Amino acid sequence: MKERFGERIRRKRTELKLGLRETATKVGISPTYLSRIETMEEKSQPAEDVIRKLATLLNDDFDELMTLAGRVSEDVEKVIKADPTMPEFLRTVGEKNISGADLMKLLDAQQKKGKR
Repeated sequence: MKERFGERIRRKRTELKLGLRETATKVGISPTYLSRIETMEEKSQPAEDVIRKLATLLNDDFDELMTLAGRVSEDVEKVIKADPTMPEFLRTVGEKNISGADLMKLLDAQQKKGKR
C-alpha cells in the first residue's frame, strides 16, 4: 500500500529522531498543525513552501512529497500549462512504465547525437 503524505513525514521525522515540536519550529509551523498533517486530520495539504521546508529538513525528495500530497509544484504546473500535449505525454510515459532516469538517458543520447 502506498504511504500517505502524513505517514511519510512522521516516518522520516522519527528516523531522524526529530521531535514534533522541534520539527514544527524548524519548518515555521505550529506543533498542532504538524500533528494534524501527520495524522491526516488536516483536510488541506500544506502549502508548497511548507512541503519544501519539510523535504529539506527531513532529507526527502520534494517532488515525491508533492506527489504524495496530491499536488504538483508550481514549476511543473507551468510546464504543463505551457504545453497542452504535456499531460497526455506524461500519462503515456506512466502507462508504459518508463522511468524518469530512462527518459533522461534518452534525452542525453539524443543531445549527443545532435552534436555530431
